Amino acid sequence: MSENPWPSRVIAAAGGEHRAEGAAGAVERHVVADPAMTRPAGTRHAPGPASYPMGHSAQEQERLAFQADLVAPITRRLLVAAGLAPGMRVLDVGCGLGDVAFLAAQLVTETGAVVGADRSAVAVAVARERARARSLSQVSFELGDPAELTFTAPFDAVIGRYVLMFQPDPAVMLGRLMAHLQPGGIVAFHEVDWTGYRSCPPVPIWERCCQLATEVLAAAGADISTGFKLASIFTRAGLPTPSMRMETTIGAGAMSQLVVDRITSIIGTLQHAVDEFGAGPDALGTAALGEDLAGRVLAAVTASGSTVVGVSEVGAWCGKYLASPSLREVQE
Repeated sequence: MSENPWPSRVIAAAGGEHRAEGAAGAVERHVVADPAMTRPAGTRHAPGPASYPMGHSAQEQERLAFQADLVAPITRRLLVAAGLAPGMRVLDVGCGLGDVAFLAAQLVTETGAVVGADRSAVAVAVARERARARSLSQVSFELGDPAELTFTAPFDAVIGRYVLMFQPDPAVMLGRLMAHLQPGGIVAFHEVDWTGYRSCPPVPIWERCCQLATEVLAAAGADISTGFKLASIFTRAGLPTPSMRMETTIGAGAMSQLVVDRITSIIGTLQHAVDEFGAGPDALGTAALGEDLAGRVLAAVTASGSTVVGVSEVGAWCGKYLASPSLREVQE
């Protein structure tokens, strides 16, 4: 595995305030080989509905660890606002490597329970290992479609982060998940909107990186504006109009390292994923951006004294489940 590209473990980063600790390599790693990322050269990967287009390669697992630390304070604020509390039983949908489940476990404490569910065997294996390492007996992970799994008891809350954007019809999925929720339960989702990225004064290489990320995600089937669609997704699923909040990551000049790292790390993973789809070497055209992409972007931002804004982090939640004709319609 290559050397960790991020020099320190991010503890908090929101609203332009960044704080980190530790030395190189301090980002937690529990890397499991993804069979989908080790297929013979030239073999095309054909993702099914709701496939995660970026895979779970070692590179992507490290990127996810970095991203999870970066946005953890934002997700935690959403879960607190939504009302997660000690003793609750929580379902984390599309749990990935378990980061949101671990945040929820802090709020429900050892008197509650968190169950994560994901279709990726690789992600579930990593999440289970991380839970064991933390001695979190109240956290467990299940392999499969969370809408189709059978659980021993209903949940007080259904939550998720960066999962609805990869669904062919997120309202249908959300409506199906309501079968696992107790009456009066909480629904809370954290999604992104990519359309708000910008730089001022403009930095061409930053704009190009963001453009590449959005183009490839969209081509892979992701809805890059899911964050701003959350209210309509909730109501189409038969839920009340949700409360909402939006935050973003922002940096200026030399202080924009974390924002730059997040975007440029996505480029490398996307190139790997595009190669797996059979598009050929450098299908994104990233070679034209040059070596040490993160360093070059940061240098350009610093030289121009620019402020760079990343993706919009949008949270939506409601605290009461209401059956309605629209829910029955999306379930049919």
